[in-house]
Amino acid sequence: MGDSLNSKPIFYDSDFLICFLEIGEVELLFNLFSKIIVPSPVYNELTTKKSPSLVKNTLNKLIDQNKVEVRELEFHSPEYTKYLCINKGYWTNGKAIGMGESSAMALAIENNGIVASNNLNDIFEICNQFDVPIVTVSIVLSKLYELNYISKKEAELLWLKIIKKNQILPKKDFITYYDELYDEDIDKLLKNCSL
Repeated sequence: MGDSLNSKPIFYDSDFLICFLEIGEVELLFNLFSKIIVPSPVYNELTTKKSPSLVKNTLNKLIDQNKVEVRELEFHSPEYTKYLCINKGYWTNGKAIGMGESSAMALAIENNGIVASNNLNDIFEICNQFDVPIVTVSIVLSKLYELNYISKKEAELLWLKIIKKNQILPKKDFITYYDELYDEDIDKLLKNCSL
């Protein structure tokens, strides 16, 4: 049996958290995870002037409740060095990676952690290179369904709400994803970790 996701720190990217924050369902994550660790660049992305009030207010409330930790990347630390290498594209043949993705991956690499992100185009290559597991919104909704925290109907409604907020999910509906891609994603993305 592989490591449990609760035994590893999980570093969240903006695109993952926004899916749950925008629809007011971030509390669902605490059925699976004890704490959300947000790199400081992700926090900054989620709390800009353009960010919806619901997103900013919910995130700050969760920080006040100690359910969300904002993790700084200390200048000249191993995390910061890896962050720069990823962000500037040194490890991806010149393809620069966003600050949120870069910081989540750098922290996960240095802390034997997991990256929570939907942006597989930007993160998969580096996570695979460093054997860092990835958890996506699709995987989380599927696991919540499997563990009976939500019904199939609730999973479908959440999936549709996320898509209506212009977030990208791999299939048009939950059950198609669950039936066609879930098991493959568990093997390919989560590697030897279990939820």
